[in-house]
Amino acid sequence: ISPLGLARFPSKNYEVKEDWENNNAHAILLRSHKLQESEVDVSVRAIARCGAGTNNVPVARMSELGIPVFNTPGANANAVKELVICGLFLGSRRLIAGINHMTQLGEQ
Repeated sequence: ISPLGLARFPSKNYEVKEDWENNNAHAILLRSHKLQESEVDVSVRAIARCGAGTNNVPVARMSELGIPVFNTPGANANAVKELVICGLFLGSRRLIAGINHMTQLGEQ
């Protein structure tokens, strides 16, 4: 988690731990890690998946345990939009061809 993002919340209200053992977490935030039921401590109250989908979380079992599972579809929409626009500029202005041409000239 970005320190800039964490700085928006009072540090006395949360604790970030990277080890999974004996941490008594109230929430789990994950991206691509395939979460196993054995990794979910009894203290966990919610699980958030950064991105679309929850295929790496045992949602049915978490629901049985009363633990809500959230995802964040569209959270990276701005980054995707920027990459698409960059690709359009690269293709329409033939920038890669220009870079390759200048590289070849430099090698001569």
